[in-house]
Amino acid sequence: MKLMVAQTDPLWAEPIANLESLESLCRLAVEAKVDLLALPELAFTGYNIFERLDGLAEAIDGPIVTQVAKLANQYNLHVLFGLAERRPNGELSNVAILIDDNGKHLATYDKRYLWDREHQFFTAGKKSCVVDTRFGKLGLMICYDNEFPEVARELAQAGAQIILSPTANMLPNSERQVLQIRARAMDNQCFVACINRSGIEENLHYCGNSIVAGPDGEVLGRLGLAAGTMIVDIDLSRIDESRTHQNYLSDLNLSDLNLSRSDISNGADL
Repeated sequence: MKLMVAQTDPLWAEPIANLESLESLCRLAVEAKVDLLALPELAFTGYNIFERLDGLAEAIDGPIVTQVAKLANQYNLHVLFGLAERRPNGELSNVAILIDDNGKHLATYDKRYLWDREHQFFTAGKKSCVVDTRFGKLGLMICYDNEFPEVARELAQAGAQIILSPTANMLPNSERQVLQIRARAMDNQCFVACINRSGIEENLHYCGNSIVAGPDGEVLGRLGLAAGTMIVDIDLSRIDESRTHQNYLSDLNLSDLNLSRSDISNGADL
């Protein structure tokens, strides 16, 4: 799979203008023969929109998803992006949406680990998301999920070969983010891509440094602080190659994951 990571600096609370800029990214992706174009968390509204969610959150069949699906079909691209979704019951969710190259809605993933003010506005998801595509099995995470090893491990155990994470991470977390993504990839011997954003929204300074890591934790591509794009070729045979040396998933002792407190020795028992 040829993946394009689009580290954007969206206009704050201007979804129409941000959607208009998506078409130029689609053209660039087609010229480079890209298979999947990935964008950040809350890609078309900006992240720091909590007080404006009433006007910016949309249903899953709203204008943003409809326009992205149209462009995905027109340019023959899979597109991944973040959205503030309003559910029929009124709840709000921070989601990642995957559209295929026919404009079909393949998957919606609800962010499981909410950060800071998100707890006040969004409902946390409860399920992992792995979807079959012709490029392999794709697992989805969002931003703060990256910081919990259990999320990536659950995706890998469900068969994910490539984990994609739309993100809106801030300074001073650049190196922390890079380390975490490399660790998630190495621990699970799969590919992991963090699609972060750049720019400034009031007191939030986004740290960029989007990264794609391979099954041994190697850096396959990394951007800096500014907005930009990168294209990374993902060869799934690298997963099998990595697992010939050691295979963490098959060697994992599942009983170790369910230790009760009585199973854990303390200093007095040693």
